[in-house]
Amino acid sequence: MKTMKQTINMKKTYLYPCIIGLCLLAISGCKAPALTAEEKVTLPDTYLQENGNNIALLSWKDFFPDEILKAYIDMALAHNHSFLQTMENVSIARSQMRVGKGALLPEIALGVGAGVQRFGDYTMDGVGNSTTNTPDLDPEKHIPSPYKDFNIGISFQWEADIWGKLTNKKRAAVSRWLKSVEAQKLARTVLISETASLYYDLIGLDKQYDILEDAIRDVQASYELTSELMREGEVSRLSVDQFLSSRIRLEAEQIAVKQQIGETERALALLLGKLPFEIKRTSYATLLRATFPVQQGIPADLLARRPDVRAAELELLASKSDAQAARKSFFPSLTLGGSAGFNAFDLSHWFSSPASAVYNLAAGLTAPIFRRNEIRALWESAKSNQRIALLNYHQQALHAYQEVANLLEATQLTEQRRKLKREECLVHRRSVDDANELFRTGFVGYLDVLTANERHVDCELEQVELNIYFCQLNTLLYRSLGGGEF
Repeated sequence: MKTMKQTINMKKTYLYPCIIGLCLLAISGCKAPALTAEEKVTLPDTYLQENGNNIALLSWKDFFPDEILKAYIDMALAHNHSFLQTMENVSIARSQMRVGKGALLPEIALGVGAGVQRFGDYTMDGVGNSTTNTPDLDPEKHIPSPYKDFNIGISFQWEADIWGKLTNKKRAAVSRWLKSVEAQKLARTVLISETASLYYDLIGLDKQYDILEDAIRDVQASYELTSELMREGEVSRLSVDQFLSSRIRLEAEQIAVKQQIGETERALALLLGKLPFEIKRTSYATLLRATFPVQQGIPADLLARRPDVRAAELELLASKSDAQAARKSFFPSLTLGGSAGFNAFDLSHWFSSPASAVYNLAAGLTAPIFRRNEIRALWESAKSNQRIALLNYHQQALHAYQEVANLLEATQLTEQRRKLKREECLVHRRSVDDANELFRTGFVGYLDVLTANERHVDCELEQVELNIYFCQLNTLLYRSLGGGEF
């Protein structure tokens, strides 16, 4: 038979490799998750232009030239209810992050207790206490009846993070908190762009209202002229009625625009978190003179600043940490615990040291053997969630690139359309003047005047819509690049 010494040596022979293996696993579990080369998304260096000014570094206060709009954006950021809810979600995520960080720390509790209990004379405890109180025992140590118990002490429990499982949970919590911060940035950017879009809508509607007002005045003048000519017998009532119907149609369109102005003002007030009030805005002519920095060129690497892409990347990192933590749930866990304090049944001896001092210290190693496939199911789910997060990250990055490319192209082409529309409006204005002059001299009929007026009014309204659309395109493009610095 083997001696005891040989048996101990054999155990050490097997024990040392196990300890080395455990240390290697612990070191590998402490590595921070990072995106691999396969996980990263490679995008072109530029969009449709060469690299220009770094627009993403601009604050929205530097991007928007309108001081009135800036004041409304400040008001929206301070009072918009949906945005304030997003801010609270960030606070909730921050609390969850603190919980994840706290998992690495020991759990310490302070306890103070007092109680009284009387044991029956014909019970095991009652008889045992009676036999314990012998004459040779110090009377101060006799167990009283009823029995009093005074206890005060500190206890702790701590799980050693030997595999890095708790570290991975902490990393996942931190990544999700950062994701909530990116979501808050996205909500901020969307709120800014929506406020600017409604503000530009109001300016455009004001201009359309003025255009229709001028058109009504011109048609009224033609109506009065044809009425005079009808009384002189030079034209029929048909001519008069055509101008009258045209004026009524324009008046109806003007009323519809007035309704849109009211609805837009109330929508903007709601976005600002206020009851409806009079919305001040700049003039349409001032808006046309405004320039946007986005027109100077945009580098493609600005996509890294988009909150939705950053949030998708952080969710991917969090899912990787979740998968690592789930895998390490198969390993045994080491838990340390203990307590220390004072315990006595006599209040006068409660804090006697070391007579009333008590303490205990314990350690336990727990390894899962069979938990009804619970751990394996969590691990498989974590791996699937990681793959879903990777696909979502790639989708968000590609969508962001496509969105910026489309908006940039639309901005460039819309600028070309604006130039053509300005030339078209000038031509229609000249046609209206010529038609009115020829009508007065009798070279053309009333239909030519009506047609020229209608085409000119339609062109003017389309030009306003195109100019407002151009401003909104720049706002959307600024948002799609991440919304700049705050």
